[in-house]
Amino acid sequence: MALSNDTLSALLAAAIRFSGLPAVDIDDLPPVVALPRSELNLEVCAVAPVRCAGLMSAFDTLHYRIVVDDKLDFDDPDDASFLVHEFVHVLQFRSTGSTAFTSCTAVLESEQQAYSAQNAYLRQNDRPARHGWMLRFSRCRPE
Repeated sequence: MALSNDTLSALLAAAIRFSGLPAVDIDDLPPVVALPRSELNLEVCAVAPVRCAGLMSAFDTLHYRIVVDDKLDFDDPDDASFLVHEFVHVLQFRSTGSTAFTSCTAVLESEQQAYSAQNAYLRQNDRPARHGWMLRFSRCRPE
């Protein structure tokens, strides 16, 4: 799966616009690695892969890469929205380092921002915004 620079640029621009985070150059993006679903689940949730059954993509901060389901078609706005979501995480990481991913509260805030940008991208493309609804039910223990 080779993503064109035009596609990457457009999705990065959407992530920047909808998140309000500082811009990064396209050359600073991590590689996007397409994996079969079984491998994706093992890569992201090695301890309990079944917990990742619906996962479509993830930003791997340790290896600075984005892993995606190899069935995604980034010409389809629904599928492309997953890269917008992950690019928001990349922007967060480039802006503040790992602080957005180090505590439960920070992770929920990080995810809220990424889902908000993803849903804005979907609305821009006349698709119903629907991702991240489960965050309403997520709570953190006092830190």
